[in-house]
Amino acid sequence: MKKLVIDIETVGIPWDEHDPYVREYLIKGLSDGDAEEARRAGGLSPFRGKIVAIGVINIEDGRSCALYEVPGQLDVRTEKAGFRTYISGTEKQILEKFWGFFESDSRFISFNGRQFDGPFLMIRSAINGLIPKRDLVGYRYGFHPNCDLREALNFFGTVNARQFKFNLDLACKAFGVTTSKSEGIDGRSVETWYRAGRHREIADYCLEDVRATAELYDKLAATLLIFNNDFRTTEEKDQRQKLADRSAIQIPMLPMLSDESSFIQSVTETSLTLASSLDVATVEEVLAKHQAAILEKLAPAADRDDDAL
Repeated sequence: MKKLVIDIETVGIPWDEHDPYVREYLIKGLSDGDAEEARRAGGLSPFRGKIVAIGVINIEDGRSCALYEVPGQLDVRTEKAGFRTYISGTEKQILEKFWGFFESDSRFISFNGRQFDGPFLMIRSAINGLIPKRDLVGYRYGFHPNCDLREALNFFGTVNARQFKFNLDLACKAFGVTTSKSEGIDGRSVETWYRAGRHREIADYCLEDVRATAELYDKLAATLLIFNNDFRTTEEKDQRQKLADRSAIQIPMLPMLSDESSFIQSVTETSLTLASSLDVATVEEVLAKHQAAILEKLAPAADRDDDAL
């Protein structure tokens, strides 16, 4: 099962580019101060803004990808840097690449993704004529396939919002996770950077948020998330599948042998192969268990304990 940690960065469409009727609608009845705030808040709405960066980390193998939009660039460009991949293009092109990461059982891990990242990704995809590969919002009271860490920490909104006021930066620092936030560098910087052409820096900043979210997820997966039935059941199923995959090792067939010493030698060689494949700590223990099991199978039925299962 893929476990994908996601974060997006968005910017607003310039106010003057909106239809006059839309501008009137958005500030109608607002005070001067609130109207000015509304003009600047375009990046918070998929109807007034667009996605300029998507960060993705696959927790299972540590690979990450930053997809980012570059104004005027019409082709898709890919660059690899170690475990990181950078993909740039139009908003539509990076959204197409993003949906290609998902498999049917992939887990979508985010911070506030149910309220922001998920709906934004789906609506902007639809606006660009793309069919989202899956629902990134879904059933609210579960942590699989959509796992929103903010909802894990506010217990689906049951806690007092004022007393429990927090963002990703505060939550990470409380759990000992380093974040990219510092004086003068936060989400509000993105629009300024975008207008200045600092698109690659936005991509790197986005990946840092994803990295922090992934580390926070590791802290919560073993402490709070396990109390959720959807999460726990899926984790147990995933672990069983991994054990089954690991155990599916072809063991050499034992040849027909004429004497006991040759038989034991063959069992020993087969045990060593199995021990090496499973990477167990004590080879002697595996040898003993493996030989005993095979000898028991070869023993006459009358010699076996009838109560054994």
